[in-house]
Amino acid sequence: MNKSFFKIGILISLSSLSSFSYSANVLHNVDSLDPHPTQSNGKSQPPIKYSMVWADKSGATHIQSCRIEGLQFKTYAPPSAPQWIGVAPDQIESIAYAVLPPGYVGTWHHAPGPQWVVTLSGKWSVETTDGAVLVQGPGEMQFNADSSSHPRKNDTHVGHISRTIGNEPNVQLIIKLKPNVKITNGCTTWEKKMD
Repeated sequence: MNKSFFKIGILISLSSLSSFSYSANVLHNVDSLDPHPTQSNGKSQPPIKYSMVWADKSGATHIQSCRIEGLQFKTYAPPSAPQWIGVAPDQIESIAYAVLPPGYVGTWHHAPGPQWVVTLSGKWSVETTDGAVLVQGPGEMQFNADSSSHPRKNDTHVGHISRTIGNEPNVQLIIKLKPNVKITNGCTTWEKKMD
């Protein structure tokens, strides 16, 4: 088996989209303040922002604001009009729905593996070990890459703690990736082992 690494960006992709062909276009991640948008067919890609929860080498967790770049402006389903499209070659392990009830307060934990969390309705917050708090509502997404978090000297908290915000349930779509995704710090591109 020949194993190589491909740099990938992140975008929710379902296996049914994999039959659509994308030529050498590589999605990638940048800090949300990066001033270089993708150019395709004379147009600038609109921003696709997300938040990333990640663990540093000491095991502490952090939140960073990121952006997905590398989409192409072209037709997705000919003869329809062009649109911005890009499919990351992420391998999906599972797709789940979660509903956090009003008043929910989870315990400190880390994600079971690299995963997207897309807020469908309601609001929730994530607090990381560095004290940062991220609040997300409908249409916002987070990439959770804190599974390497661990207790540190003088701090036994691991990963993050989640809470609902407000008086309505928080409905989430969780897309867990297969564990062969190698995560690096912050918005930097990560690699996926391809067979």
